[in-house]
Amino acid sequence: MATDYYLDNIDLKNGAKSITAVCVPNGFKAGSKANIILFLHGTDQTSIRDYFQQTVHDLRTSLDSPNPIKQVILIAPTLSKGAQGGNLGGDEADTIPSNALQGYLPLVSKELQKKKPSPPIPEFDDPSKVDKIVLAAHSGGGKVMLALARTRGTDQYADKIVECWGFDCLYGQAHGALSTPTPAPDPKALQPQWTAWESNNKAHREMLWANWLRDKGSSVEFYLYCASGARGGGTTTRSTNLDKLVKRRNLTKAHILFDASATHDGIIKPRFEERLQALNL
Repeated sequence: MATDYYLDNIDLKNGAKSITAVCVPNGFKAGSKANIILFLHGTDQTSIRDYFQQTVHDLRTSLDSPNPIKQVILIAPTLSKGAQGGNLGGDEADTIPSNALQGYLPLVSKELQKKKPSPPIPEFDDPSKVDKIVLAAHSGGGKVMLALARTRGTDQYADKIVECWGFDCLYGQAHGALSTPTPAPDPKALQPQWTAWESNNKAHREMLWANWLRDKGSSVEFYLYCASGARGGGTTTRSTNLDKLVKRRNLTKAHILFDASATHDGIIKPRFEERLQALNL
């Protein structure tokens, strides 16, 4: 089974326990540079250690599933109960954080080396020591993934992002007008309809993602999995809106996939394993 390390003193200033998990697959062999998956959990969790003890959320077993094994490090911070990342972003105002990955990942590298990991894990205390980064998020962790993605161009670690994986995670803000999605027009609708809708929804998260994919994430493969059936998390309208925007703007690296049979929690592991198997390292 994957080996895990728990780093207990990296405070993200989000009110959560200062626990970051680092997991490596069985058969891991360190390369000259680190490949990282940063996973962001959802709401109502109090510790990433406890999170990985929940069978439906245990991604450590998923790390061992590809054949051949992917030489990747899984890093997972503990977010707040509202899935806010503090220094990593994810507040309800969708503020773009400063000193996010470039502040966090060197601390993780430093604390991890103190554990004297075996087999050795390459240091990633400088962005030049990182090859590729994948952002992955479930449920409310999606807003932290959005915040981190939006730091591309101002954070050298964020510039290493090659893929984003979202698992039933496209929610709006917790309260107020931005908490209620409005269905977008048909992709082939006339421009005045789209102009009106985009103007009214410019601060909604499907629009923030679409604008990022167009402006700063055009080279990033983006996968969003929506549990669209009765047992999903209620992200269908926003996910459909983003799908319409992707089609209208011809954003070819964005892939919105709907699974009516999946549950909100059950969608994570099989889709995570699917993406991990396909990851090009």
